[in-house]
Amino acid sequence: MITTKIQVIATPLGNLVAKWTKQGLFSVQFQNTPDDPIKSAGQADLSQSSCPPEKTLKKFEKSVTKYFSTAKFDWDLAGLDWTDVPPFHRRVLKACSEIDSGITVTYGELARRSGSPLAARAVGQAMARNRWPLLIPCHRVVGCSGKLTGYSGTGGLLTKARLLQHERGELIGQQIAARR
Repeated sequence: MITTKIQVIATPLGNLVAKWTKQGLFSVQFQNTPDDPIKSAGQADLSQSSCPPEKTLKKFEKSVTKYFSTAKFDWDLAGLDWTDVPPFHRRVLKACSEIDSGITVTYGELARRSGSPLAARAVGQAMARNRWPLLIPCHRVVGCSGKLTGYSGTGGLLTKARLLQHERGELIGQQIAARR
């Protein structure tokens, strides 16, 4: 049984659910709907636990808020819990984390950047198993034609498109115009 502390952060795309272990941030995922259950089988909510420290949770919440208030943002990935992430997937996820905000690359290009230029399909599998889809931006990876394909995160391709629009400054402009 993996014991986790659950953190829920409100965002413009819905609640972001972060699961923390003693090793760090185990996963983040957008909640489908407000009444979706947050806990998964085999996991316990350690809400009263001091692990991670409260300052770590507050820092992460500030980072999420900052990401959604600006189009450009770099995540601090030092506190991720990489338990059970295979070496190939680690290479792919680390290469994906280096894609600049608002920029897209193909699965084939990410395979090349990961040191396995013929492994585009395996890169797609690694992206599908990405436990940190907001922090390790699999939404920036597109099909060989440049079209949005394959987003296993909550909300599917709509979420992928909205994250890219946000990073390109398109949603911020729309939100400001809507306030006027």
